Amino acid sequence: MGLFNSYQKEGKGVSKDQKAPRPILFFQIFFRKFWNLLVLNMLYLLFCIPIVTIGPATAGFTKILRNYAREEHAFLWADFIETFKKNFKQALGYGLLDLFVVAFLVLDLLAIQYVPNKIMVYLSLAAIFLSLTVWSFMRYYIYSMMITFRLTFKQLLKNAFIFCWAGFFRNLLLTVILAVVTFLGFQFLGLFMVFLLLTVYVSFCGLLVNFTVNPLIKKHMIDGFDPKTGERLEEEKYEGFEEEYEKDELDDPNEN
Repeated sequence: MGLFNSYQKEGKGVSKDQKAPRPILFFQIFFRKFWNLLVLNMLYLLFCIPIVTIGPATAGFTKILRNYAREEHAFLWADFIETFKKNFKQALGYGLLDLFVVAFLVLDLLAIQYVPNKIMVYLSLAAIFLSLTVWSFMRYYIYSMMITFRLTFKQLLKNAFIFCWAGFFRNLLLTVILAVVTFLGFQFLGLFMVFLLLTVYVSFCGLLVNFTVNPLIKKHMIDGFDPKTGERLEEEKYEGFEEEYEKDELDDPNEN
Protein backbone atom coordinates (compact mmCIF):
# COMPACT_ATOMS: atom_id res chain seq x y z
CA MET A 1 0.00 0.00 0.00
CA GLY A 2 3.03 2.26 0.33
CA LEU A 3 3.07 2.86 -3.42
CA PHE A 4 -0.52 4.09 -3.46
CA ASN A 5 -0.24 6.01 -0.18
CA SER A 6 2.42 8.22 -1.77
CA TYR A 7 -0.28 9.69 -4.01
CA GLN A 8 -2.42 10.62 -1.02
CA LYS A 9 0.12 13.01 0.49
CA GLU A 10 -0.56 16.70 0.23
CA GLY A 11 1.57 18.47 -2.30
CA LYS A 12 2.64 22.08 -2.58
CA GLY A 13 -0.51 22.91 -4.51
CA VAL A 14 -0.96 25.82 -6.87
CA SER A 15 -1.04 29.36 -5.60
CA LYS A 16 -4.27 31.20 -6.35
CA ASP A 17 -2.16 34.11 -7.58
CA GLN A 18 -0.09 31.94 -9.90
CA LYS A 19 -0.72 32.74 -13.57
CA ALA A 20 0.37 31.32 -16.87
CA PRO A 21 3.41 32.81 -18.61
CA ARG A 22 2.61 36.15 -20.23
CA PRO A 23 2.48 34.93 -23.87
CA ILE A 24 0.13 32.09 -22.91
CA LEU A 25 -1.95 34.40 -20.72
CA PHE A 26 -2.43 36.77 -23.67
CA PHE A 27 -3.92 34.03 -25.85
CA GLN A 28 -6.04 32.79 -22.97
CA ILE A 29 -7.57 36.26 -22.69
CA PHE A 30 -7.89 36.58 -26.46
CA PHE A 31 -9.81 33.32 -26.91
CA ARG A 32 -11.87 33.89 -23.76
CA LYS A 33 -12.97 37.30 -25.03
CA PHE A 34 -12.99 36.40 -28.73
CA TRP A 35 -16.64 37.19 -29.48
CA ASN A 36 -16.49 40.44 -27.51
CA LEU A 37 -13.36 41.40 -29.43
CA LEU A 38 -15.13 40.69 -32.69
CA VAL A 39 -18.02 43.01 -31.75
CA LEU A 40 -15.60 45.64 -30.43
CA ASN A 41 -13.61 45.55 -33.67
CA MET A 42 -16.69 46.35 -35.77
CA LEU A 43 -17.97 48.91 -33.25
CA TYR A 44 -14.63 50.73 -33.32
CA LEU A 45 -14.43 50.82 -37.11
CA LEU A 46 -18.00 52.12 -37.27
CA PHE A 47 -17.21 55.01 -34.92
CA CYS A 48 -14.02 55.80 -36.88
CA ILE A 49 -15.86 56.34 -40.17
CA PRO A 50 -16.28 60.13 -39.64
CA ILE A 51 -12.42 60.31 -39.45
CA VAL A 52 -12.41 63.17 -36.92
CA THR A 53 -13.89 60.85 -34.28
CA ILE A 54 -10.96 58.41 -34.49
CA GLY A 55 -9.50 59.86 -31.28
CA PRO A 56 -12.60 59.51 -29.07
CA ALA A 57 -13.36 56.11 -30.64
CA THR A 58 -9.84 54.94 -29.80
CA ALA A 59 -10.32 56.11 -26.21
CA GLY A 60 -13.46 53.97 -25.85
CA PHE A 61 -11.74 51.10 -27.68
CA THR A 62 -8.76 51.32 -25.33
CA LYS A 63 -10.93 51.34 -22.20
CA ILE A 64 -12.38 47.94 -23.07
CA LEU A 65 -9.05 46.46 -24.10
CA ARG A 66 -7.22 47.83 -21.08
CA ASN A 67 -9.72 46.14 -18.78
CA TYR A 68 -9.44 42.88 -20.69
CA ALA A 69 -5.63 43.08 -20.55
CA ARG A 70 -5.85 43.59 -16.78
CA GLU A 71 -8.40 40.75 -16.56
CA GLU A 72 -11.07 43.14 -15.32
CA HIS A 73 -14.72 43.30 -16.32
CA ALA A 74 -15.96 45.77 -18.92
CA PHE A 75 -19.45 46.49 -20.25
CA LEU A 76 -18.74 46.48 -23.96
CA TRP A 77 -21.27 49.03 -25.21
CA ALA A 78 -21.78 51.10 -22.04
CA ASP A 79 -18.07 51.53 -21.21
CA PHE A 80 -17.20 52.28 -24.83
CA ILE A 81 -19.81 55.04 -25.12
CA GLU A 82 -19.11 56.46 -21.66
CA THR A 83 -15.37 56.73 -22.35
CA PHE A 84 -16.05 58.09 -25.85
CA LYS A 85 -18.04 60.97 -24.31
CA LYS A 86 -15.93 61.48 -21.18
CA ASN A 87 -12.66 61.90 -23.08
CA PHE A 88 -14.10 63.42 -26.24
CA LYS A 89 -12.34 66.81 -26.22
CA GLN A 90 -8.89 65.58 -25.27
CA ALA A 91 -9.09 62.50 -27.48
CA LEU A 92 -10.36 64.60 -30.39
CA GLY A 93 -7.42 66.99 -30.01
CA TYR A 94 -4.86 64.21 -29.84
CA GLY A 95 -6.51 62.29 -32.68
CA LEU A 96 -6.25 65.33 -34.98
CA LEU A 97 -2.64 65.91 -33.88
CA ASP A 98 -1.85 62.26 -34.59
CA LEU A 99 -3.30 62.48 -38.09
CA PHE A 100 -1.34 65.68 -38.74
CA VAL A 101 1.99 64.24 -37.51
CA VAL A 102 1.63 61.00 -39.48
CA ALA A 103 0.57 62.87 -42.63
CA PHE A 104 3.47 65.31 -42.22
CA LEU A 105 6.03 62.50 -41.87
CA VAL A 106 4.60 60.60 -44.85
CA LEU A 107 4.71 63.73 -47.02
CA ASP A 108 8.29 64.35 -45.93
CA LEU A 109 9.14 60.80 -46.90
CA LEU A 110 7.60 61.27 -50.34
CA ALA A 111 9.38 64.59 -50.83
CA ILE A 112 12.84 63.06 -50.28
CA GLN A 113 12.97 61.89 -53.88
CA TYR A 114 13.28 65.53 -54.94
CA VAL A 115 16.33 66.21 -52.76
CA PRO A 116 19.40 66.38 -55.07
CA ASN A 117 22.08 65.87 -52.42
CA LYS A 118 22.56 62.21 -51.42
CA ILE A 119 23.97 63.10 -48.01
CA MET A 120 20.90 65.21 -47.28
CA VAL A 121 18.71 62.32 -48.44
CA TYR A 122 20.32 59.95 -45.95
CA LEU A 123 20.14 62.50 -43.12
CA SER A 124 16.50 63.24 -43.93
CA LEU A 125 15.64 59.53 -44.01
CA ALA A 126 17.31 59.02 -40.64
CA ALA A 127 15.46 61.99 -39.11
CA ILE A 128 12.09 60.85 -40.49
CA PHE A 129 12.66 57.26 -39.40
CA LEU A 130 13.65 58.35 -35.87
CA SER A 131 10.67 60.71 -35.61
CA LEU A 132 8.26 58.05 -36.86
CA THR A 133 9.69 55.48 -34.43
CA VAL A 134 9.44 57.78 -31.42
CA TRP A 135 5.91 58.89 -32.32
CA SER A 136 4.80 55.29 -32.90
CA PHE A 137 6.16 54.24 -29.52
CA MET A 138 4.45 57.20 -27.82
CA ARG A 139 1.11 56.26 -29.40
CA TYR A 140 1.13 52.95 -27.51
CA TYR A 141 0.74 54.81 -24.19
CA ILE A 142 -1.29 57.96 -24.90
CA TYR A 143 -4.83 56.61 -24.81
CA SER A 144 -4.22 54.22 -21.93
CA MET A 145 -2.98 57.12 -19.78
CA MET A 146 -5.75 59.37 -21.05
CA ILE A 147 -8.54 57.08 -19.86
CA THR A 148 -6.84 56.13 -16.58
CA PHE A 149 -5.50 59.42 -15.21
CA ARG A 150 -6.39 63.09 -15.17
CA LEU A 151 -3.51 64.50 -17.19
CA THR A 152 -3.16 67.62 -19.27
CA PHE A 153 -2.35 67.37 -22.96
CA LYS A 154 1.24 68.38 -22.22
CA GLN A 155 1.57 65.77 -19.46
CA LEU A 156 0.25 63.05 -21.76
CA LEU A 157 2.87 63.81 -24.41
CA LYS A 158 5.65 64.19 -21.85
CA ASN A 159 4.87 60.88 -20.13
CA ALA A 160 4.45 59.09 -23.45
CA PHE A 161 7.88 60.37 -24.53
CA ILE A 162 9.39 59.03 -21.29
CA PHE A 163 7.72 55.65 -21.77
CA CYS A 164 9.02 55.61 -25.34
CA TRP A 165 12.56 55.28 -23.95
CA ALA A 166 11.85 53.62 -20.59
CA GLY A 167 10.22 50.70 -22.40
CA PHE A 168 12.27 50.96 -25.59
CA PHE A 169 12.97 47.24 -26.10
CA ARG A 170 9.42 46.34 -25.08
CA ASN A 171 8.10 48.86 -27.63
CA LEU A 172 10.51 47.65 -30.29
CA LEU A 173 9.49 44.00 -29.81
CA LEU A 174 5.81 44.98 -29.92
CA THR A 175 6.34 46.92 -33.15
CA VAL A 176 8.21 44.02 -34.76
CA ILE A 177 5.45 41.55 -33.81
CA LEU A 178 2.72 43.83 -35.19
CA ALA A 179 4.69 44.41 -38.41
CA VAL A 180 5.41 40.70 -38.92
CA VAL A 181 1.82 39.65 -38.23
CA THR A 182 0.50 42.31 -40.62
CA PHE A 183 3.00 41.46 -43.36
CA LEU A 184 2.37 37.72 -43.15
CA GLY A 185 -1.37 38.31 -43.09
CA PHE A 186 -1.42 40.32 -46.32
CA GLN A 187 1.26 38.13 -47.91
CA PHE A 188 -0.43 34.78 -47.39
CA LEU A 189 -4.09 35.46 -46.60
CA GLY A 190 -4.89 37.89 -49.39
CA LEU A 191 -8.52 39.01 -49.39
CA PHE A 192 -9.19 37.00 -46.25
CA MET A 193 -6.93 39.46 -44.43
CA VAL A 194 -9.37 42.22 -45.37
CA PHE A 195 -12.13 40.17 -43.74
CA LEU A 196 -9.99 39.82 -40.60
CA LEU A 197 -9.37 43.57 -40.56
CA LEU A 198 -13.12 44.16 -40.51
CA THR A 199 -13.80 41.56 -37.84
CA VAL A 200 -11.07 40.85 -35.32
CA TYR A 201 -7.60 41.95 -36.45
CA VAL A 202 -7.79 45.52 -35.08
CA SER A 203 -9.01 44.26 -31.69
CA PHE A 204 -6.25 41.63 -31.66
CA CYS A 205 -3.58 44.29 -32.21
CA GLY A 206 -5.19 46.65 -29.70
CA LEU A 207 -5.33 43.94 -27.05
CA LEU A 208 -1.69 43.07 -27.71
CA VAL A 209 -0.67 46.73 -27.32
CA ASN A 210 -2.56 47.17 -24.06
CA PHE A 211 -1.40 43.82 -22.71
CA THR A 212 2.21 44.84 -23.41
CA VAL A 213 2.28 48.45 -22.18
CA ASN A 214 -0.03 48.31 -19.16
CA PRO A 215 2.47 46.56 -16.85
CA LEU A 216 4.91 49.43 -17.45
CA ILE A 217 2.25 52.07 -16.79
CA LYS A 218 1.14 50.23 -13.65
CA LYS A 219 4.70 49.97 -12.38
CA HIS A 220 5.63 53.63 -12.86
CA MET A 221 2.31 55.47 -12.46
CA ILE A 222 0.06 53.34 -10.24
CA ASP A 223 1.83 51.00 -7.82
CA GLY A 224 2.50 52.67 -4.49
CA PHE A 225 1.17 56.11 -5.46
CA ASP A 226 -1.71 58.01 -3.89
CA PRO A 227 -4.22 58.67 -6.71
CA LYS A 228 -5.08 62.12 -5.31
CA THR A 229 -1.68 63.59 -4.38
CA GLY A 230 0.57 61.56 -6.66
CA GLU A 231 2.89 60.88 -3.69
CA ARG A 232 4.40 57.45 -3.14
CA LEU A 233 2.77 55.38 -0.39
CA GLU A 234 4.58 53.10 2.01
CA GLU A 235 2.28 50.27 0.99
CA GLU A 236 0.25 49.74 -2.13
CA LYS A 237 -3.25 51.07 -1.51
CA TYR A 238 -4.27 51.66 -5.10
CA GLU A 239 -7.95 51.09 -5.67
CA GLY A 240 -8.19 52.75 -9.07
CA PHE A 241 -7.75 56.34 -10.19
CA GLU A 242 -11.06 56.44 -12.02
CA GLU A 243 -12.97 55.11 -9.03
CA GLU A 244 -11.37 57.68 -6.71
CA TYR A 245 -12.31 60.57 -8.98
CA GLU A 246 -15.83 59.28 -9.48
CA LYS A 247 -16.22 59.02 -5.70
CA ASP A 248 -15.02 62.61 -5.27
CA GLU A 249 -17.58 63.79 -7.79
CA LEU A 250 -20.39 61.93 -6.03
CA ASP A 251 -19.35 63.39 -2.66
CA ASP A 252 -19.16 66.96 -3.96
CA PRO A 253 -20.81 69.08 -1.22
CA ASN A 254 -21.83 71.71 -3.76
CA GLU A 255 -24.28 69.37 -5.40
CA ASN A 256 -27.92 69.70 -4.39
